[in-house]
Amino acid sequence: MHPVEMEPSSHKWGSTVAGVIGLLNDLDPYGLEPGTAAGAPQDEYEPEAHPIARLLLNSGSVSSDQVDRIWRQWFQEPLSKVIGAAKAERFCVRLNSLNDSA
Repeated sequence: MHPVEMEPSSHKWGSTVAGVIGLLNDLDPYGLEPGTAAGAPQDEYEPEAHPIARLLLNSGSVSSDQVDRIWRQWFQEPLSKVIGAAKAERFCVRLNSLNDSA
C-alpha cells in the first residue's frame, strides 16, 4: 500500500509544516534567531521545512540522511556537518515525533 500524498492545503499539512518550522527555529543551525526582534523572520526556514514535512507525511518518518540530502540542496552542505551527527539524529527524533502528536 502506498502512502497518500498530502494536499498542501490540508490541516495536517499546515500543522506539520508549522511543527517542522518550529523545530528548525529551535535548532537554528546558522544562528539566525528567527522570530526575535534582531533576528530573521519567524518563517526563515519555511523553504527547507516544506520538503521535510512532505517526506515526513508521505513516508511516516525521516532519517538524518534524508534531511542531509534536503539540506544540501539548499545550503550545499549536509545539516549533520553544520550541527554534528548526534544533534542531527536528535533533531530527526523530534521531527518524527510530530507524526505521533498529529
